[in-house]
Amino acid sequence: MITKMRGRDFVSLMDYTGEELITILETGFDFKKMLARRQPHEVLKGKTLGMLFTQPSTRTRISFETGMTQLGGHAQYYTQEGMQLKNKESWEDTGRIISRYIDGLMIRMYDLERYGMARDIVNVIADNATIPVINGLDDKEHPCQVMGDIMTIMEKLGPDWRQKKVVMSWAYSQRIKSPGVPQALLIAASLLGMDLTLAHPEHYALDPEYLEFAGKAYKRSGGKLEVTHDIHEACKGADVIYAKGWGSHSLSREEDQEYREQFKKDWCIDTSHFELANEVAYYMHPLPASRGQEVTDAVIDGPMSIVYDQGENRLHAQKAILSLLL
Repeated sequence: MITKMRGRDFVSLMDYTGEELITILETGFDFKKMLARRQPHEVLKGKTLGMLFTQPSTRTRISFETGMTQLGGHAQYYTQEGMQLKNKESWEDTGRIISRYIDGLMIRMYDLERYGMARDIVNVIADNATIPVINGLDDKEHPCQVMGDIMTIMEKLGPDWRQKKVVMSWAYSQRIKSPGVPQALLIAASLLGMDLTLAHPEHYALDPEYLEFAGKAYKRSGGKLEVTHDIHEACKGADVIYAKGWGSHSLSREEDQEYREQFKKDWCIDTSHFELANEVAYYMHPLPASRGQEVTDAVIDGPMSIVYDQGENRLHAQKAILSLLL
């Protein structure tokens, strides 16, 4: 177990080792048990977390704010419009001055003019801040979500969870979403040695930077990675079908909107996909899901769905991250 993380940023999972991720996961389970037993765990008493949102949020805002309260600290909510950023104060100056007031900063920023622009801004803030900066979703990764997801996979699949088949699949949605979840899950799976199948139509391949990192990490971790463009083939023998939409790196927004329409039927997860999976298999989605597009009601409201367990585990995983960094 590696516990020396205090003062570090949590922007990309590529900055962490598999052993460090396990430390976060084990700490998350500890906090979950303490909360269930009503044991106090105010390890961040007197600490303040800033939360900067440039996009709406349900799970991220509530879980971080609640987590800080349970850890004995306090969370502050900011929007770009409510700060001097609206009057063109630089990201550099924002990072420098905010560090004088608070103990950590969580940022949620995506859907800007170009892919990677949000990550660039998050990195500028982190480079100029003297406090930990936590990525609450940018255009490249959603690391906090994925730590909660791995907790859920461990709970549901048992001691040999690394050997179970997890499918991370693209799903149809009219809305073009960030690839943050699949890219973060790919990195986590490669560092932890998981059995991961990526399924997506041809033009929805993940960022080459993430695929290259994962390829090297898998050689060290001993896990298994497969990529397929056939959703039905991917679902065969699956223990988890984690399916959500994301945007294309190779198509313009207009081309993407037109291209995805042909996949509307096959890439909406329904009970037929689970007929190909193992007898006991689970459906995962980070929410909010595009019902009737990404997934049918029969699946997301059915016995195979563990989406709300995922949502709960965001709280516990993020408390672990906060406690270890702050």
